[in-house]
Parts: sequence; structure tokens; C-alpha cells
Amino acid sequence: MAEASVADPKIDRPILCFGTGRGGTTVFLRVLSEHPDLAWFSNFTHRFHHRAFYPLAALSRIRDLPWLGDALPYDWKIRPKPREANKLYKAMTGGAFTQPAPLGREDARKQLDAWRAAVRSHLRWHGKPRFVNKHTGFPRCEFFLEIFPDARFIHVMRDGRAVANSLLNVPWWDGTIENSWWWGEMAEEDEKLFVDSGRAPVVLAGLVWRTLMRHNERELADVNPAQQFEVNYTHFVADPLGMMERVREYCELRPSEKFDARIRRIKIHNADDKWKRDLDDEQKRLLHDTIGEDLVHFGFEL
Repeated sequence: MAEASVADPKIDRPILCFGTGRGGTTVFLRVLSEHPDLAWFSNFTHRFHHRAFYPLAALSRIRDLPWLGDALPYDWKIRPKPREANKLYKAMTGGAFTQPAPLGREDARKQLDAWRAAVRSHLRWHGKPRFVNKHTGFPRCEFFLEIFPDARFIHVMRDGRAVANSLLNVPWWDGTIENSWWWGEMAEEDEKLFVDSGRAPVVLAGLVWRTLMRHNERELADVNPAQQFEVNYTHFVADPLGMMERVREYCELRPSEKFDARIRRIKIHNADDKWKRDLDDEQKRLLHDTIGEDLVHFGFEL
């Protein structure tokens, strides 16, 4: 499939969402992407991730068709939808972006052309003026500022107890350092906490959240305050429309009745308190001892 023979669109204030993983970024992007001015990496360009298939992004235009666009079930397999396109990231950067390691400005310079080309292509094929994306794990703020100096960052924060409980309930995370710790050499004090707990998976899950939240805080400290916005997941699921109004204003997106109507139709399942039912008293105690101070520091109630 050939690229369209039109001038590359300008990349204007791309909106970059990030979080720890298991922290609500997926549903947040799902809602924000409903704004009619936003383009995104899709399920199609994730699956068919060679740049020759970037024109598949044009399938998203079906969302703009009167009557049909908003009637398509979200879970329908052939419905275009945004996603964390790890296969695309890996393909366009030779695996550099998806490696479980911090990346900075020097790393970004090696990937700058690939990222800009991919975003421009998606803007063009979507036919939209702005771009939104999300990733989880290490924050990559410094990295992205080198590529997109006018980027708008949105940090989606979720209660560490909810994140830990979510990790305990996914099949690909087994709660061992050997298979479930991907964040560099573990700090000596953290390893002692884990060992002293009897290698309890809930403690390791808490340490994952704490480690990534601290990375996020350090990188955001060097980002212009006008270029960052914080979303508390609890507040978001309680009032999606109200939170999205604040996000829209921060991102300088135009008001849209279509956007508001789409948000109202989305059913968001609030599982933020599920950890209170799933974890036993001993797990709750261990988690409190591990991340209690950090929960308070990041604004969560004990």
C-alpha cells in the first residue's frame, strides 16, 4: 500500500498518556480517543506494524460516518480502536523503545525520524489535526520531549493497592523476581523487604508500583508544568465527563458535543475498590508496610 502523495501534516502538541501498567491508561485512552480531532495508533497498525501498512489507519474514518460510526460495537473485532501499539513501537525502533529500561534524549535522537514519520502518517490517514498515544512502564518523558518538544503529558495515577491486586490477577505475572521484575536491578532495601515477607507476590507487586511511580515523579520534575497534567484514576471513573472536560481544556482541544455524547454512552466498570475484597488481611498488611508512605506521598488515602 502506497503512502498518500500529500504534504506531511504538522505534529502539533501530541498528547502522550502514560502510567505504571494495570493503572487505567487503557480505559483512559479509550475515552479520550473519542474526541473527533484525535488520531492514534490503532489495533490495525499494531497488528500490521510495518510502515507499508500505515494507511490502515484510514479505517478509523469509519467513526466519522453519520449513524454508522457511533453504532459500531466497541468490542467488534474489525472496529478501529486505539491501543498501546507495542508491536509497532518495536518494529519502528528495532526493539529499542520497548526494552525495559529508562530512555533519554540521546536514545530519542536515534529514533526521532521513525517516531515523527509514524505520527505524521497516522495524522494524515486519520485526517485529524492532533495525535494521542499511551504507553506503560518507564515514563519516557525526557525521551519524548526530544522528539516532540511541545508534547502534552498526561500521567494516569491509580492507587497502588488496586494496581498490585490487578497484577496478582493476570496470567502473565507470577510474582517472582525471576519472571516478574523488569525494572532494572532491584534496590537492596526493596529486595530485603521482599525476602523478609517470605517472597510474597503482593509485596513484589507493590514494589513494582512504587518503583515506577518514583521514576514518573523524577522525570516529570524536569517537564514544564504547563506541559503536564495528572489524572487520578479514582476521580476519572467516578466522573468521566467531568474529568474529560478538564483534560480537554488542558490539551486545548475544541469543545465537542459529539465527544460529550460518546463519553456518556461508555460504560466504565469501576473496579478501584476490588482490592479490598480480593486481598486477605495479611496481604493488606504487607502492602501497607511496603507502599503506605508512598500512597500518602502520591495523594492516596490509607
